[in-house]
This record gives sequence, structure tokens and C-alpha cells, in this order.
Amino acid sequence: MMKTQSVSIPPRPSALMSSLRGLGYSPETALADMIDNCITAGAANIEIDLRWDRELPVVAILDDGKGMGEQTLVDAMCLGGEGPESARAPGDLGRFGMGMKTASLSQSRRLTVLTRLPGSAVHGLCLDVAVIARDGWVAEIPDPRPEHAFVTKLTKLRSGTLVLWEQLDELSGLTGLSKEAFYLRLEEIRSHLGMIFHRYIDGDASRIAIVLNGRAIKAWDPFQSDHPATQAMPSQRIRHAETSFTIQPYVLPHRDRFENETAYDAAGGPGGWGARQGFYVYRGKRLLVSGSWLGLGSSRTWTRDESSRLARIQIDLPTNMDREWRIDVRKSQARPPGVLRTRLTDIAARCRGAAREVFAFRGQGPRVRGARGEAHAVWLASASPRGIQYRINRDHPVISACRAAVGSQRPLDAVLSIIERSMPVERIWLDVSESEGAAVPELDTYEVVELSSQLVELGRMLPPSMSTDQRVETLLRNLPGDLTALRATLKQKIEETDG
Repeated sequence: MMKTQSVSIPPRPSALMSSLRGLGYSPETALADMIDNCITAGAANIEIDLRWDRELPVVAILDDGKGMGEQTLVDAMCLGGEGPESARAPGDLGRFGMGMKTASLSQSRRLTVLTRLPGSAVHGLCLDVAVIARDGWVAEIPDPRPEHAFVTKLTKLRSGTLVLWEQLDELSGLTGLSKEAFYLRLEEIRSHLGMIFHRYIDGDASRIAIVLNGRAIKAWDPFQSDHPATQAMPSQRIRHAETSFTIQPYVLPHRDRFENETAYDAAGGPGGWGARQGFYVYRGKRLLVSGSWLGLGSSRTWTRDESSRLARIQIDLPTNMDREWRIDVRKSQARPPGVLRTRLTDIAARCRGAAREVFAFRGQGPRVRGARGEAHAVWLASASPRGIQYRINRDHPVISACRAAVGSQRPLDAVLSIIERSMPVERIWLDVSESEGAAVPELDTYEVVELSSQLVELGRMLPPSMSTDQRVETLLRNLPGDLTALRATLKQKIEETDG
């Protein structure tokens, strides 16, 4: 039997390093990878320093976690470290053993790590792109230590780790910016981290505090759990590959249910409502995917559209399902296993349908024939072979009163039919899409007076047995927006008329 011969083919350091630096990290995804390591190390406090310097900004990340011994640090600086096949604890947010190196060197050309265990001295190692290209896969012991305020802070901690990114270049997207542009970019980073780690900052995970340039990062809850109009649909536990995960769909409130535009915009999250719809995939309570339909769909693949903008679905994965969900090295993408696609599609379709009703009926619920409260709905929706048909409710108290005043049903029905069949549905849909949800304009004083005068005339036609408050609520029930001023003016005018 012939012996198989082998040939050594070590990677060329400069070429491989250039490839690893081009994995597509942004500053925020790279910093998120650093925070993962801090959480895995049991840190309670994480401090990031990122100051503007047109020529040479430096990034520093300091945590008060358990720190590393000398050999552990050597292993951590080795590309590959603990690979994806290694068993990981539930709180270990690592994946490929590449994150700290690839994330750091995607932004900078020099990575320095200083660390200490309880009761030990600070020690460190440095990876320099130029040194690796010249000497191969070696790390240097930094001497002297870098000059940064966090170095002194580390020496005063019982234990912890400091990561420094030096020599940031064009890959980071942070060099060469004007001061104003730099700090605008910093706000985007702040928002991203508040979204990715919201369950750690203010949620059901082990609590951590993240501070960026002296200011605490605030959590952003994608599901607006504290809002009374948020609908939590039934959660499900799904078993797969000898383990299981949970899925929880939510339908968020309509724009009209937020107290003001600022609150509504904040609930939309980074990128806005359109970008943030869909699945939110968590791994160990750390957010991986922040709004995506994951390539799912029924007759066709779903896209981000206006009717589903209020649908958000939480998937909680354990850390041992990485292979099945094909988690990528940046921990920013996940793809569901093929055997689960049908079930996930069914769950998402129900959530999208419920979100569509809230979006279309401004959170008041759909008005369908036979439904409770139908008598007070102006518009009714009914299914037909040609799809959903919308008709004006002929039994609405105001319509009934107008019919009685006209003395004949046919002329009024003819007018209503013309309105129904000439409704510019396509134009309305286009306008809503282009205006990010069609906010209802506030009524000014002139409009309040004019509309109240018109409604008083209708109020006179309502049955005399109805009280003033009943008339006002009947006339205003389906009108959107803040009606406080209109309600008060209308009530006053009706009382004056009755008097």
C-alpha cells in the first residue's frame, strides 16, 4: 500500500490578513463583537472611549470581567481560538474563536489587549498587521504600554480587560471625517448597541452597563413591551435537533396610539419602521438579526412593506443551535433550517395578518359584517371572491338619520355607491407608503370650528333620545387623531342648539 504524501501549504500572512480584514464589519458590529467577549467574561460594566481625531482616532474598550492569565491571553490572540465545534456555556456569546481579532483588525491595523486576573499584574499582547506581514503569525508584548487613561483604570480594577484599536484606517469608516460627521456616526453606533444588547441593559438577561464616551447607552426594546396597545400573540416552543427554542410574535401599536411623533419615531428604531419589521433572532439573548423576513413567504418571498410594518417576531435561540441556523462569523445573519420554514411561515403569516388589521384600522380593530360594534363603524370590510370589499355602513346612526331626512333610501344609496366605487385605493396606498404611515395632521382652530359646525347639523338628525355625550361619541367614533378640541367644541355647540 502506497503511503500518501503531503505538502505543507501554510497561509501567506499578508494575503490572509487582508482577506480577514475585509469580512465586512462596520464599527458598530465590530464593537458588538467586543462587547460579546466582555459579557462572556462576566463583566458588569463596559466602558468605550471613541474620540474624534481627524488623523488618528483610537478606540478603547474596558471591562471589569474576570480577566485572563498569560496563556489564556495567548490562546485568545490566536486566530481560530475555540472554534465553532467547541461546547459553549449558555452565557458564552463566542462563536468561531475569531471575533476579537477579525473585528478589531477590520477597523485598525494594531490591536493591543491588556488584562489582569484578581491579585495579578497587568500583562498584554499586541497584534500588528505590519508585523504579521513581515514576521508571520506572531504577537508582540507591548513595551512600553500604550498611553491611554483606561490603562490606569485597568490597574485599579480587581480584574478586567482593556482592548485598544490603534492606527484606524479607511476600513473603519471613522477616519477623515469632520467633527460633526464623526459624532453623527457615533450616535448611529450608540443606537445600534442599544438595540443589540437591550435585554442585557434593561431586560431579562444578566444586567450590564455600557458607557460610550461617558454617557450610558440606553436600551431600545423592539417590541415596545410596556406600551398598553402592544399585542403579544401566543408564544410557541419549537423542538429541533434535540433542543428547542421559543418564538413570540408581537403586533405593535398604530401610529395614533403613541402620545406624540417623537415617541412614535423612537419606537421605529434605528433605520425606521419599514426597516425594523420581521423576525428578531436572538442567540443567548443577544440580538443577531434585527428585523428580516428570513427569506420566508407563502406564494412569494415576503418583502418589507407598509402593511406589515407593525409585525415583529422574537426568536430565542440557545447557543448550541449555531450550525442549524447557520450563524455567520460577524453574528449578524441567521438562516432557519429548511424543515422549519413552513412552520415559521405559518406563524409569521398570522402575525402579518394581525398587523395588517391594526395598520389599516388605526388600532381600532377591523370592522366586518356581524362583528360586535358594527353599528357604529363607518366602513365595513367583507370578503368576496374578488378580495376584500369596503362598503359604507348603511346602518350607521348618522346614515340612518340622513336617510330619514331625505325621505328616500335610493338617492342616498346611489351617492354612497358612487363614493365607494370611485375611492382612489391605489393613490391612497401610494401616498401612505411614501409618507411613512400617514400621520393624521392636527386640526387647527379654523378646522375645528368648521368641522364642528358641520357635525352639529348631523347631530340634529340623530334620535332625540340620545344624550349630548352619546351624539358626540357617535359622530366622532371613527375619526382619527387627537379629537380633544373638536370634542369640546362640538359638545358645546350641540348643547347650545338643544337649548
